Amino acid sequence: MTAATWGSSPHWLVMVLTHRWRKALLIPCVAFAAATLQQGMGPADSVAGQRDGTLTDAQKQQLFQTRRRWELDSYDQRLALLNSGRDCTERARTTDAFRACKQEQRQALRRLFREGQQVMNAERRRLGLPLLPERRSRRSQGSFGGEPHWG
Repeated sequence: MTAATWGSSPHWLVMVLTHRWRKALLIPCVAFAAATLQQGMGPADSVAGQRDGTLTDAQKQQLFQTRRRWELDSYDQRLALLNSGRDCTERARTTDAFRACKQEQRQALRRLFREGQQVMNAERRRLGLPLLPERRSRRSQGSFGGEPHWG
């Protein structure tokens, strides 16, 4: 294809580049959104509440305070992981190098989320609530993902 084929305007080039950028940014954006939903107060909390039965207001407040404290305490670690992943991706010159970056980042995030789950389970134990089960990755359950759920 030449610019003459599409007229004198290079709009087709902008569309191709835009489409490629969209494709390139889609996966990290989806991964970040999924991680954010798992970290924040969201649907996972209602599922955890249903599993435990009815929580008292005091228990809900204690779990919230524990989650909030962990979120704030681990913020710098999560930010460092994102920056490290970006730096690794920028340095990657091959598909294998890119995949290695992504795998390393996923493993680091899993470790961090497991730490968060341990913090929440310690609080649940203190409150006399059932512990959250260790979840297998979603990939082993037949879909994408892999970060453990904790609520």
